[in-house]
Amino acid sequence: MNDDTNGSDQGTNSAPGKQRGKGRSRSDELRDALAHPLMVKDYILRTAPINELLVNLRRAVMLREQGCCFTATSGYGKTYGLALAEGELRRLFRDVPIYRHLTQNQQQPSIRAFFKHFLITIGETNTKGETPDLRTRLTNNLIDAGRASPLKLMVFLIDEAQGMALQDFNFLKDIGNDLEKLGVQLVVVMMGQEPDFSNVVSLLRRANRVDLITRFALRRMRFRGLSTKKDFGELLALIDEQIYPAGTTCTWPQFFVPNAWAAGFRMKDQVDRLVGALETLLPDGGLAHGVSARQLFVAIRRFIVEIADLEKQGRAFPDDLWDMAVQYALIQDAAEIAAQDRRKGKNSGKKGNWEADL
Repeated sequence: MNDDTNGSDQGTNSAPGKQRGKGRSRSDELRDALAHPLMVKDYILRTAPINELLVNLRRAVMLREQGCCFTATSGYGKTYGLALAEGELRRLFRDVPIYRHLTQNQQQPSIRAFFKHFLITIGETNTKGETPDLRTRLTNNLIDAGRASPLKLMVFLIDEAQGMALQDFNFLKDIGNDLEKLGVQLVVVMMGQEPDFSNVVSLLRRANRVDLITRFALRRMRFRGLSTKKDFGELLALIDEQIYPAGTTCTWPQFFVPNAWAAGFRMKDQVDRLVGALETLLPDGGLAHGVSARQLFVAIRRFIVEIADLEKQGRAFPDDLWDMAVQYALIQDAAEIAAQDRRKGKNSGKKGNWEADL
């Protein structure tokens, strides 16, 4: 990256300057850039949709709801949102056992494999034995955890819920009933992909399992994408506020464009150009449906890499950079796929699993 780090912004800490200082090879610079949190996909920023998810999850736990579901199209950041929510719930409800379970999307799920997978979820390393042994071990572990909770409460966060089979729902009902006998309440939160999760609920209806729907899937909420100028502005402001490397005062944009940062460049001031580029790409109110978080961050990374290269070359930042970045990120393609998903009827791809269960 650029050699000049503007020492006045760095205080007495010269770590960022050393990273981009003279004598470093281009390979070293690229390695440093690749290690930056903005380029690491599992670094989660608390966007407006994620904050809304956290509010709803806190409410569900406080009210001890048996079940609630959040759904969104692929790429909207469901898994990252649920991962951040897990940490937040653990911080808020320290005496409550909370487990985040990733449903396996396999064509012919094995009951034995299901119990082994759930044992791993709760931290049990002993996954040997026949199916009845595994089920008993899993049930006993969960009952012990429930008994140990002074609040008599347990929370399951189920990710990829569109992959759930009938046996998954039956197990959740059984363990919930077992816990209730001990006075422990089970809160089940599901995060699923649409339209597949709606198809799962439809299949429950076809199987006459209204008991499972009313218990786990009656309350359904949308995990929305970023869609308003306020959403995008808050995200860009968050990027301006993040610090890297740790222990310095170097912000994320400053790491890549120290000269521009010293001259007053801020990502939050780019919101009008970003929104304008998105509205051009998604006409006729397409932005109201939300933007794929996955593709949006591709656009942001592309923009950052571009301005870093321009600064290194001593060139000004052109006004149309966001147009290039959002086109590169295939945001329009992702929006068209999401629109097709919203128009879909039943997804016949899941039918085989359920026919085996029924």
